[in-house]
Amino acid sequence: MATSKIEVTGEIELHYDETSPEFQEALSSWNEVISDGDANDMLLYVAGHLQTWGDHTNMIEGVGYVCLVGQEVPKEPFSGIRVTNEYAEREYYIND
Repeated sequence: MATSKIEVTGEIELHYDETSPEFQEALSSWNEVISDGDANDMLLYVAGHLQTWGDHTNMIEGVGYVCLVGQEVPKEPFSGIRVTNEYAEREYYIND
C-alpha cells in the first residue's frame, strides 16, 4: 500500500464589521446552532466551509449567507461577511 501526504495551502480573505447588526446576529445564531465561541471561531468556521465546499452562494449553516467583496448583499440572512473572489485558489504539494 502506498502513502502520500498532500499539503494544501491557500488564503481566504474575509471582510466584516464586528459591530454590524448582521454580523452580531450571525454570531449569535452560530453560538446557538453550532458552537459557543467568539468572532474568530466563527470566521474559521466560515473559512473552513468555503474551503471545503468552494461556493459562497450557499447558506452556511448557523451563520447565513456571505457575498463577494464589491457585490450586492445576498438574500437573508446575510452574515455581514464578505469574501474576496480568490478564496477557491489553492496549491497542492505531494510530500513523499
